[in-house]
Amino acid sequence: MSQDLNPSPWGAQDRFQAHFIVKTKNQLVDTDGLLAKTKLNTEGHFSTKKVSGVEWVGGDLAASLNSDGELKNMILKLPPNDALIWVDPTKKGIRIHGKWKSSQELGITKELFDVYDRIASHIKKLL
Repeated sequence: MSQDLNPSPWGAQDRFQAHFIVKTKNQLVDTDGLLAKTKLNTEGHFSTKKVSGVEWVGGDLAASLNSDGELKNMILKLPPNDALIWVDPTKKGIRIHGKWKSSQELGITKELFDVYDRIASHIKKLL
């Protein structure tokens, strides 16, 4: 058997996500209201790129997150890749996560954890 000289790039990839789950006691009814993601405004390019503005897009949760000025200031201090945050419901809870990262990039800073924790507190208020 000969070896393929042009191997396919598909298969196991060195990419990971850290998921934070807010558990719910009951089955979720209004899952659309719990969807949210950040829409970022940035300045600069490459290593000088910084987040200059953030808006949450989605349902009721997004409206609640947009009204939190302190959360907005916390996100503005994050690197652009960490500031991209998604919130979506699962079968047994609500998942908070960011972008896929390589094994070298994967990690949660105290600042990012504090942002996720604050998002979780908004979720708990809506449940």
